Amino acid sequence: MIIDIQFNQGTMTWKQLHDAVRAAESAGFSTAWITDHLSGSAMNAPSMPECFTTLGALAATTTSIGLGSLVANVGNRHPGVLANSAATVQNISRGRFILGLGAGASPDSVFAAEHVTLGIDIPSSMSARHKRLVSTLDTLEDLWSPTRRSELATFPLPDPRPQIILGVNSRELARIAGTRTDGVNIRASHPQRSEILASAVSAAKKAGRSGFIVSMWEWFDDELLDGKSPIRQELEKIGVNRLILLMRGAADIAQIRRAASRLSTK
Repeated sequence: MIIDIQFNQGTMTWKQLHDAVRAAESAGFSTAWITDHLSGSAMNAPSMPECFTTLGALAATTTSIGLGSLVANVGNRHPGVLANSAATVQNISRGRFILGLGAGASPDSVFAAEHVTLGIDIPSSMSARHKRLVSTLDTLEDLWSPTRRSELATFPLPDPRPQIILGVNSRELARIAGTRTDGVNIRASHPQRSEILASAVSAAKKAGRSGFIVSMWEWFDDELLDGKSPIRQELEKIGVNRLILLMRGAADIAQIRRAASRLSTK
């Protein structure tokens, strides 16, 4: 199982985040993920550095660790701007970027408060938000196609095309993930996680997608670094092949460094 780490960049200074990601790189974590929000309040933070700007800086100051967005809300940017941002990070990192996408929360969700404050339109129905997500995937495919039409020739082209995973909380989103993307992500505490992941895997098989990423995020716990722990074994039984451990608040550098010995035997 691949073991990743995630940070809430709103709870740290740039130096603290940079040091944490460099420590994770040295410890052997596969990928470091950060969040995508406009306001710190969405993640109980005093502020929130912009996702792709931060990832670009991390891409330029690391060498081997993967970098990812978990998840980039498709409502935060025009699809063309999102494609440009992701391609830029991919090229700065020399192919280490994974684009995690999300369809966005409902208008009455706490996670949508930042959009309400800024007057950003939020589709009221789930089906409309899913439609917006699919439209975004269409734009990414158009802009990143090796055979794209001539008027798109000077838009940034990622090399190689980054993998895309979709954050999901329903079977319908899982089916979109399996049909249109390279992987899926769900929170560990979701009561229907097994059924939702199974829907994604089934759709991926029907679409002929090999190497499909089945990822789950959970709060950072040293026990989850142990491949023989009951929790890890249960996750493997339901098909999880990538585990993303989210650190609460500011990163604990000492805890990250201690993980090195367990990651070497994962």
